[in-house]
Amino acid sequence: MELLHWMIGPQLIGVIFIIVGYIQQRFPPRKINPLYGYRMPSSMKNQQTWDEGNRYAARYMVRSGFVLTMLGVITTTFLGFINIDKDTFMMITAMLLIPSAIGSCIMLVVSTEKHLSRTFDNKI
Repeated sequence: MELLHWMIGPQLIGVIFIIVGYIQQRFPPRKINPLYGYRMPSSMKNQQTWDEGNRYAARYMVRSGFVLTMLGVITTTFLGFINIDKDTFMMITAMLLIPSAIGSCIMLVVSTEKHLSRTFDNKI
């Protein structure tokens, strides 16, 4: 199997999530801003919700990135064993990559919103 199959496979979104989550953990946004961080109305209510939303979202991204990367490696390995041609391989991995990217982003928002709701709705 070519190196390209390992670089552009379903695991790519997992690696991106890990990198972005780590950057956000390492360099969290200090103040509420329109450019960097977890920017949803619930997290932008005040500084406390902003800090907690960004902390939770960064941790969630790293954890889900590891899961997505492992699933991608398993999928890529499996597809390599069944000996399919390069075009079919790329089509299958694209069909897996796009839904996993969209699903991961949706789950990130849903999970973070639930966390913020549980943490702050009774306190603010």
